[in-house]
Amino acid sequence: MIKKTIAIDEKTVDELDHYAKRGKMDFSTALRYALKIGLLALVNHELTVQEIKDIIEAQVDYEIGRISELNPENL
Repeated sequence: MIKKTIAIDEKTVDELDHYAKRGKMDFSTALRYALKIGLLALVNHELTVQEIKDIIEAQVDYEIGRISELNPENL
């Protein structure tokens, strides 16, 4: 992981801090999550934020082995 110093306005910091507390995560995790959603939204402008969040959660579930890849032949 790379550490960088960035400048963020106070209102955004307050909003991220509130989001972090509500989601029971630390500030850095909340910031990384928000940035990931924002970057994916820029590239995939046709998707809603909720769809992007669902995709991220499904990726995490797959990576930790909570779910496996769906095989249509098994349906």
